Amino acid sequence: MSIKKQRLKVLLYGNFFGAYRSQNLVKYLLDEGYRTTIISPEFYYERGEKKTLIAKLFRILFSGYYFIELFIKASLADVIYLLPLNSNLIQPVILASRIFRTKLIVEMYISSYDTTIREKQEFPIDSPTAQRIRKNDILALSEADYIIHLSRHELRYWESILDIQIDDSKVWVAPLFCETTLKQMCQSSLEQEQCLRICWWGTMLPSHGIDTILEALQRLKDAGHSFTCQLFGAPAKGKEDLIQVYKAEIQTRKLSDVVYLRQDLTFRDGSLPSYLVQNCDLALGMFGSTEKAHAAVPNKIVEALTLGIPVLNMSTPALSEFFDPGKDLWTCPATPEGIADALGKIAAGSAYPVDWPQTRELVLKTFSLETYQTTVNTVLSHAAKSFTSRTSNIALKEHEMLSSGEAPSS
Repeated sequence: MSIKKQRLKVLLYGNFFGAYRSQNLVKYLLDEGYRTTIISPEFYYERGEKKTLIAKLFRILFSGYYFIELFIKASLADVIYLLPLNSNLIQPVILASRIFRTKLIVEMYISSYDTTIREKQEFPIDSPTAQRIRKNDILALSEADYIIHLSRHELRYWESILDIQIDDSKVWVAPLFCETTLKQMCQSSLEQEQCLRICWWGTMLPSHGIDTILEALQRLKDAGHSFTCQLFGAPAKGKEDLIQVYKAEIQTRKLSDVVYLRQDLTFRDGSLPSYLVQNCDLALGMFGSTEKAHAAVPNKIVEALTLGIPVLNMSTPALSEFFDPGKDLWTCPATPEGIADALGKIAAGSAYPVDWPQTRELVLKTFSLETYQTTVNTVLSHAAKSFTSRTSNIALKEHEMLSSGEAPSS
């Protein structure tokens, strides 16, 4: 297949961290013929496997060379694209963009301040580190020419916690999307088993509301409903103790015969989605009480609906940006009582009707790689037109000056 070369030159800046969006962005730009180059700062300062003395010396010597590479390539680029999860790298990018008058596209994906400081509480909120992270998030959202993000609702939430006003004309929405392989996996039947098979998966952050889910399951068991629940936990690095914490809570609530905490299957190797389509009647979403939990559409909802698995999630305004919550999926209050009541109705077959195949079609259309690619292409097209407009304006000004007998500025 021949590739038509694009004139726009794009500099991708940031660390990849195995990010699925970044991987697909690179592939799309190359497939579409954009002249693309990449700078990954961690390649310079992270240690590799080679332990020779000269390798160590050169790593130290060139550990900051990515700054030089940034300014060299920015001078030649039309657009600098800050990759997802890299707001900590925004300051030199802004400087390079200003000096060389490139267009700056920022794809945040998460707010580092919201996730690292407010949710994970890795540093005190009034610490210098927390304030530096907050400043970087503010700069990324304020100085970008274009912002690509998962939803407008979450950006409104970030405005409130960062105390800023985001220019809505800069914002382009590209929702979450799953691995394309998930589209080929789908439940062949939505007929519910006599014993309701419930599943949940995630990193066990406070926004997920695991404690609330366990209390709800205890109430469900006490009410005499037949069910099992498998929790596939993958705690973040440094939070591995959460596995033992929740195992203890499961035992304390006398749920060990119906609730199982597992770590043997993952989305990364495809084992978990393959298991879910065969063994899950209902996927649980997010039920945390944090502001962050109410501000975003959870990944697990998109993953479950892509797989054709019915979903129960707490009622939040964020869902309404893409769904009709009373029609497209099951929702309930984020309380043990609310969840238990909803689960009881689902188990009894008396929950309000949802056309799950239709919801899956909505998800495949909205939360898709194709939607992401279309958004990226639209933003880059706007950037390209801005350069054409700028060139035309300069030519027109010079023509007017020549007509009036003035010498054009160099």
